[in-house]
Amino acid sequence: MKNSPRRTSRSLRHCLLAFLFAAPTWAATPVPVQKEFRNWVVTCDNLRSCIAEGADQDNPSLVLRFIRDAGPHDTVSLEIYGSDGDSKHLRVDGKPLSVAAEDWESEGNDEESPLLTSSQGEVHKLVDAMRNGHKLSSADASVSLDGLSAALLLIDDVQGRIDTDTAWVRRGYKLPDTVPPAPSMPVIVAAPFHGPALMPAQNDAVVKAALAKTRQADNADCDLEGVGDEPRTEATRLNTQEALVLVECARGAYQSGYLVFRVPISQPSRAQQISLPWLPGEPAQEVIYEAEFDADKGRLSQRMKGRGIGDCGESSEWAFDGRAFVLTAVASEPRCPGILLDFPDMWRSR
Repeated sequence: MKNSPRRTSRSLRHCLLAFLFAAPTWAATPVPVQKEFRNWVVTCDNLRSCIAEGADQDNPSLVLRFIRDAGPHDTVSLEIYGSDGDSKHLRVDGKPLSVAAEDWESEGNDEESPLLTSSQGEVHKLVDAMRNGHKLSSADASVSLDGLSAALLLIDDVQGRIDTDTAWVRRGYKLPDTVPPAPSMPVIVAAPFHGPALMPAQNDAVVKAALAKTRQADNADCDLEGVGDEPRTEATRLNTQEALVLVECARGAYQSGYLVFRVPISQPSRAQQISLPWLPGEPAQEVIYEAEFDADKGRLSQRMKGRGIGDCGESSEWAFDGRAFVLTAVASEPRCPGILLDFPDMWRSR
């Protein structure tokens, strides 16, 4: 007996629904994210570009960075800092790595110049060789590989690569085109003021008002006694009616913290401290470190050092859009690798 068209259609529909409900869907991991796995730290920004960085915490000598953009047609690289500049000397647990020397380049002979490769095939091959190892060495320098697999798996998850043939750890048979595209970069339009600067009397008035508000502020990150009677200040015209004033409220061995004020030029006594927007889900910033305001570009920036040499810490930037300051960039290096490298991005915009 032949199936009726109605029965056949219903059967196909049931099969299709069963397939759809059984098919796994990618739940986007919230970004930005920064997470530590033993000797490794993963940082993924708002565009889902990620860096996995490895360095021994107690005695860093070799620093590794696996870098990968989001999307099906991504770029990858492996950077090694502190090596002797020769890929043929790389070893995992004492055994020589099989490398394609022609895919490597060295940008210099000092520890801040990496030995690197941007070959997709080479990086995939080395991931397979390293992720189950314990130590990578180059001459007398080495780095622990403990935590590498978990770090790379997080990148696979953040970028939606799990079970695709582009994954670094959970590799499968799905084609690269099933990897979701990278998010669009936020576009921020700054509105810098290009009119006349503050007159000396106006400058003195807005600074005096901001200083008075600073002394009234109740902020655990401020230490006015440590600053003394002459805190550093900077005043700049923000627009036709207001000035932006930075007042030092904490002073350390190698950096100072500042409060930020918007002060009406004609009524300085109405000065208001402002908080600066931060990463999604995080509280706004009230104290910023080594603060600088570029009036020509309408950009306020900070760089906070984790220690004196500046190999760890945080940097960020805000743009004034004519009404308020908008977060445009954040970079963070939570550990101190002993080498001065660019901090991994957590937030980017154009």
